[in-house]
Amino acid sequence: MKILVAIFLMILSFSLTSCGVIDSIKGKFKSDNDYFNNVGQVDQISIQSIRDKSFKFLVTDDKSIEDMYSLLSKAKESDTRSELDPDYIFEIKMGEEVKKFNYVVGAYEGNFYDDEISFTVSKRLDEGLLQNLSIIRKPREFEYIYYEPILDIIEKLSKTLEYSNSKVGVDIKGDIDCLKYIFSTDLESFLNKAKKIAPNIEIINNNESDFDIIIRIKNRGHSTTQYKSNITVEVKKDNQQYYYYVVGENEYKEWNINIYTEDDLPKDVEKNW
Repeated sequence: MKILVAIFLMILSFSLTSCGVIDSIKGKFKSDNDYFNNVGQVDQISIQSIRDKSFKFLVTDDKSIEDMYSLLSKAKESDTRSELDPDYIFEIKMGEEVKKFNYVVGAYEGNFYDDEISFTVSKRLDEGLLQNLSIIRKPREFEYIYYEPILDIIEKLSKTLEYSNSKVGVDIKGDIDCLKYIFSTDLESFLNKAKKIAPNIEIINNNESDFDIIIRIKNRGHSTTQYKSNITVEVKKDNQQYYYYVVGENEYKEWNINIYTEDDLPKDVEKNW
């Protein structure tokens, strides 16, 4: 009898231990975070662009709020936060209470955060969160058609301008029509490429006087398949200015980009500018 009792206690002990181990494993692989699961009733989510103050999107219908909150509940809590500038501010309204979060688009560690807590929103969730922000007239592959001409012009002028001894600033704040499409992760990728040509290049952030060469971008019209912009390069030392016309057309899912100066601008392009 004593032997049977001992065996029973051993089996019970093993069973309880196994349950504890399984629960522990489940906890480590749990995909949802408790923060967004335990929050109260959400009445509205507003999404404000940092760069384009006029661009604000309100999510008010129950289904969209539920879908967006479901995505946020799967974000991983993070010990760190992204060092990139946020692209959007999320305001989550629950009755009289409003919770604000900074959001950096892209799969960076700690890209959704406030002063107290940080989460990492994966790239797959990015697409879900931003699906309601899609704008019909946004050019296809905007990241390519916007930044590639700037890189081409920087390269064109590399034989003329002394980049190694000059601080180069890129001014995007004046490009109001495109600010809503510009994300910090894309700017970082652009700068990494540009620094291979002009090592001292940065985005201007209320410090234009710090730079020797200024590159300004101004959109002149765009649709999903067409894109026009002017890119101006100002050299302070010599009081020189280089002026370019960028014309892009998306054909067969690829961009055909032409860059002209005032001297070689075709008449038909000039007429429709």
